[in-house]
Amino acid sequence: MMKNKLLRLLFIVYGYILSAQGADNALQGYYGADNDKTLYSSFSFDGNGKVLIMDMDYGDYFTRNDSLIIYPDKSLFIFKIKKDKLIGVSNWVEKGIWSPKKDSVSTNNRRNPADAKKKAELLAEYYDATKKTSKSGLDLEALASGKTNEINEKLCQKGLAKACMNFFGLKMMEYTPGLLSDPGKIPSKKLKPHPELISLSKRIIELGEPEGYTVLGSYYYVLGLKEKAFKTWDEGEKKGSLKSPLAKASVEIQEELDQEDQKK
Repeated sequence: MMKNKLLRLLFIVYGYILSAQGADNALQGYYGADNDKTLYSSFSFDGNGKVLIMDMDYGDYFTRNDSLIIYPDKSLFIFKIKKDKLIGVSNWVEKGIWSPKKDSVSTNNRRNPADAKKKAELLAEYYDATKKTSKSGLDLEALASGKTNEINEKLCQKGLAKACMNFFGLKMMEYTPGLLSDPGKIPSKKLKPHPELISLSKRIIELGEPEGYTVLGSYYYVLGLKEKAFKTWDEGEKKGSLKSPLAKASVEIQEELDQEDQKK
């Protein structure tokens, strides 16, 4: 009986290993929409795990067998790859079809195939741990429970930048009372930046994710450290972050609107 249980356990573990090892991110090139049934006109894959969505924002991706998985920030896109075409099957991309555009310029960042493949395997492990059979592909129960904390912490330690970003957000809520209920009162509390969040942001940046500057700058701003926040966002923009300049601009616009309201 014990032997049978061990065998079943080994088969399960072996299945996860095979599943992760089949993942890669060698897909490279610019794909444009073939129809008007989608909000997303293009995807540009860099062959190293990053995809530029509509020339506006980056996401993470991996392929496995005939499937393509993209994480555009907090959501999830699932595609089937058929004869070089991407067929959308999940929410937001359903019914869309994208084909490679040979005459379009796209970046190829695949410098170290072994490192790139490891990144894909970690993202596949994250997907397998959080997916659920639904149109969205997200396990909402896991997101609402402490399960995702454990998953993100574990994969962050293994070297998945996305997991570190998620874990940063979870820890920021933990260490910043009132973040969701009344963020405007946080600066008056004179909270000092938490060492774990500073360490996490450095970890994200070291893993090659420039959006680590974005989350760190946002954290500084929430604490009332505006000068530090702007300096961090400026550094992020220099390092290739797309969200850092947007964060800074949105703050500046909101401050101008607040000043106008005060004059009334």
